[in-house]
Amino acid sequence: MIKKIILGVALIVAAVSANEGEKKDLRFAVEYTSHATSYYYGEAKELFQENGINVEDVKVYVSGVGVATAFAKEHFDVAYMCLVPAINTYANGGVPIKIIAGTHKDGYGVVVNSSKIKTLQDLGKEGVKIGVGPKGTVTSFIEEVLIEKGGFDQTKVRKNFVTMNASKQIMALKAGLVDAIIVPEHFATLAAGLEGMGMLVQSKDLWKDLQGSVIVVSSSMVQKYPKTVEKIKKINQQSINEINQDNSEASVIVAKNLNVYQNRIKTQTKSPSIDLTVTPQIAKGSIENLILTSDISVEAVQEVIDKMVQYGFIRESFDAREILVLDQ
Repeated sequence: MIKKIILGVALIVAAVSANEGEKKDLRFAVEYTSHATSYYYGEAKELFQENGINVEDVKVYVSGVGVATAFAKEHFDVAYMCLVPAINTYANGGVPIKIIAGTHKDGYGVVVNSSKIKTLQDLGKEGVKIGVGPKGTVTSFIEEVLIEKGGFDQTKVRKNFVTMNASKQIMALKAGLVDAIIVPEHFATLAAGLEGMGMLVQSKDLWKDLQGSVIVVSSSMVQKYPKTVEKIKKINQQSINEINQDNSEASVIVAKNLNVYQNRIKTQTKSPSIDLTVTPQIAKGSIENLILTSDISVEAVQEVIDKMVQYGFIRESFDAREILVLDQ
C-alpha cells in the first residue's frame, strides 16, 4: 500500500515537473488586418494544438490600439499588435509587457483618389482631405513621418488630416469625402483596388523596414511560463517560414478569417453599411506587401521609440531592451 502511495506521489510530481513553465489554455487578442497573418495561419493549421496550446479564446480588434487597450484591461495572455501601440502601452499605460517576436516589417500605405492626388506634394495642397487613424496608431505615426519626410509646412498641412478608423476611411474615400487615406494592410490593398483609387506610397517608401507588428505577452508570463513563450515563438516562426515558401493557402485562410470577423468590426466601428469583404486575391496582394519575418532588433525598436518621443507620442525615451525578450 505504502509503495503504491509513493508511486502515485512520484507520478504526480513527475507530471507537475513536466508541465512546469507551461500554460496550456491561452487567450489571444489580434488585429483585424493581414498583419495577423502568422496567427491566422497558425490557428487554421492547428499549430497551436500540435504544440500543446489550447486557444481558449480569441478576440479581434479594429486596430493595434484596440488590441493594446484590451490586453491591458482584459488580461489576455498573448497579443499580436503593431509596435507603436505596444510601446504606448508600456510607456504611457505603465503595463509591464514584453515583446517576444516580430511578425512583419512594413505594411502600411497611403491610398489616394488618383484623379486628385498624383504626387506626395499634392497632399499638402489647401482643401485636400486625408483620413488617418487616431493618435497612437501606426497610421498617425506614419502621418508624422510623411510630414517630416515630405518637408511640409506643419501648420498648413495638419489642417488636411481627418481622424477616423480604417473602415470609415474607406467609406469616406469611396464617397469622395476624403482624397487620401493612411491605412494598414489589408485595408491598403483593399482600398487601392477600388475604382479610381491607387497606392501613392507605402510605408517602405517613407521608412525602410519599419518594424510593423509584434507578439506581446506580460512580464509575468515570461517569468512563469517560459516554455509556453518559446512555443509561441516557434509557432510564429513555422507559420512565417511556410507562408514565405508559398502564400496561396495563407491567402485563403486570411481572407476567410477577415470575412468571418467582418460583422464584429462593423459593430465596433459603427459602420454597418461598409463592405469589407476580402477575396483571396486581395489577401494575397496584402501579404506580399508585408515582409513576413520574426526578426526584430534593439536598434529598430529604439529608433521608433525615439521618434515617438520627437512626435509627442510618449513623454520620454527608454532603453528598448526593457520591453524586448531576445534570443541569446
